[in-house]
Amino acid sequence: MKILKRTVRAVRQWLERARMRREARRAFRYDERRFMRHAGVFTPGSASADREEIIMAYHVLEKGLTMPHRRLGFGREAAVRLARLVSAFELRHGTGDAQVAHAAGVLRAYRELHGDWPEPFTELDAFLAAHPDTPAAVEPHVRRDEFYSRTSSSFPDFAASRHVVRHFAGPVPRDRIEEAVRIATTAPSACNRQYARVHAIDDPTTRDWLFSRQRGTRGFGQDASAILVVTADISCVRWGWERHDAFVNGGIFVMNLCYALHYLGIAHCILHWSVDPVFDAEAHKVLGIPECEEIVQVLACGMPPEEFDVAASPRRDVSEILTWKAAGA
Repeated sequence: MKILKRTVRAVRQWLERARMRREARRAFRYDERRFMRHAGVFTPGSASADREEIIMAYHVLEKGLTMPHRRLGFGREAAVRLARLVSAFELRHGTGDAQVAHAAGVLRAYRELHGDWPEPFTELDAFLAAHPDTPAAVEPHVRRDEFYSRTSSSFPDFAASRHVVRHFAGPVPRDRIEEAVRIATTAPSACNRQYARVHAIDDPTTRDWLFSRQRGTRGFGQDASAILVVTADISCVRWGWERHDAFVNGGIFVMNLCYALHYLGIAHCILHWSVDPVFDAEAHKVLGIPECEEIVQVLACGMPPEEFDVAASPRRDVSEILTWKAAGA
């Protein structure tokens, strides 16, 4: 009788796992179809895809304008490409888009920075001549005490004061990092499963190796004293329909961690982890991250200098984000 019960239990468990596998495959196929149908890379020419390409392109120049080790002549090809993208957008979709207008302002700021640079900016100058009323975008230059002056203000003021900082002037004490992570654990999670884990790195050799794979820290990464690799434990996921939960809950934790770092006066820069699977597997091995943990985000940290620049990076208007669904509509 005991053998029969164990056998029945084992069969039921096998059938349940088989059902979960089918469910997960169906869910991921649904994601793949929607991604292939609607992702901007596959829908060139739409206003949304064109706008997002411009935002990414202007942000490259914004970062260059605010780098701690900036050199003149940087990003010439990127500036020309951005000018072409803006011109194409206006021709295809018209003028008046706030993000596109900011891109033109970034181009003017870039050109003004170079002043009488000896090499010509023929195409960029022609673009700016066609946009004579566009002012240069202002990338804020701030003092440390001013930047962190609103950490005890109302939450709207505090949230508005937080920006990515790419200027680092010294190491962050480990107890400060521990305090930031402790604060970040107040982030909500699905059914209180608390997916998030943090792997902290303060070894320069490991930092440089990781950044060589991440490929987004040129010009400032070498100054970061602490790297926080935020992961989410997918063993917390209970069924296939929760396939996104690791990243959703990990992302909530990352935002809480950013607020905590800002509150504690720690400069930080959020870095994506959109890398080749080979690099992802390599990072798990090198950093000793369990295979069951998905890398969600990487944060470069350091203590801020007395003065530094931050990128303006204007936010979308609420009208572009919020949609009310009227009852009965």
